[in-house]
Amino acid sequence: MTRLVIPLEKTRLSGVKKCSKMACRLLDKSSAEELIHTTDNFLFDCDGVLWDGKGVIPGSPETIAKLKALGKRVFYVTNNSSKTRKEYVLQCQKFGFDATEEEFASTSYVSALYLKNLDFKDKVYVVGNPAMATELDACGIKYTGIGPDPLHGNLDDWLKMELDPQVKCVLVGFDSHLSYMKIMKAATYLQNPDCLFLATNEDTHLPVNNCPIRIPGTGTMVKAVAWPAQREPVVMGKPEPSMFEVLRKTHGLDPARTVMVGDRLNTDIGLAKVCGLKSLLVLTGVAKMSDLPKNNVEKSCGVGDCSELPDLYTSSLGNLGAFI
Repeated sequence: MTRLVIPLEKTRLSGVKKCSKMACRLLDKSSAEELIHTTDNFLFDCDGVLWDGKGVIPGSPETIAKLKALGKRVFYVTNNSSKTRKEYVLQCQKFGFDATEEEFASTSYVSALYLKNLDFKDKVYVVGNPAMATELDACGIKYTGIGPDPLHGNLDDWLKMELDPQVKCVLVGFDSHLSYMKIMKAATYLQNPDCLFLATNEDTHLPVNNCPIRIPGTGTMVKAVAWPAQREPVVMGKPEPSMFEVLRKTHGLDPARTVMVGDRLNTDIGLAKVCGLKSLLVLTGVAKMSDLPKNNVEKSCGVGDCSELPDLYTSSLGNLGAFI
């Protein structure tokens, strides 16, 4: 088991260095060939890059296959906590991607591994989903809270609520059963300063391309607990470095020869910047062309902060495959 040790405080991107080279270039044949030549390891976000709510994004499976045929190592790095690594492998196979469990780093897995590496012996109150429970089980971590917990009683009843004294950690992930009762319990457990506060990620919404419906992301659940608790969590997912550290230590990745491919500026590109990786943004998910500088083809970042601008961008991952 990989030993992953991260300080128990919320990591921020304040340490990201300002860019000193040209950035935010449109991917073309020349830059694609340079990227292939200088990169051994390709990290891919999943939702909004490889697939979306409607299915596989055209060209993505073929691009992954070409990279692997060239001997490149491919890894899947997702903030989504609603699936286990095994479930992700099955989804990859369904969509035509070649993947193994060892190539996946999901926030449900990294959160469980984090607690295991802390030698956590108490119980976790989980605002989350069954996939998180499965990964906690695999690491031998006790937990409670999974499943619906609808509001019941009134203020007098709430003030008499009995909580589990063994709970010494609150872990918040994606929870479609989020309720007032869960928020109240989580925030109350966190009044104990010795109770850990972990979050899988803080994504604002889910990437569903060309759809007017806005699907709230895990950040919704995290903020709902953090606000009444008046505490900030240790975040496992992108842009915090925890997920890359798992892969780096397990597979010996060299950051200088690794690229992060994603659809979000603040999480995917943010992770690349804080970990010293190259970055490629695709516009099939959350980020849109309007989020990039007006001078889209090339932007000099010698002055100012460009901690969320990619090195390269393209309309879809299939374009990279077309240049290989």
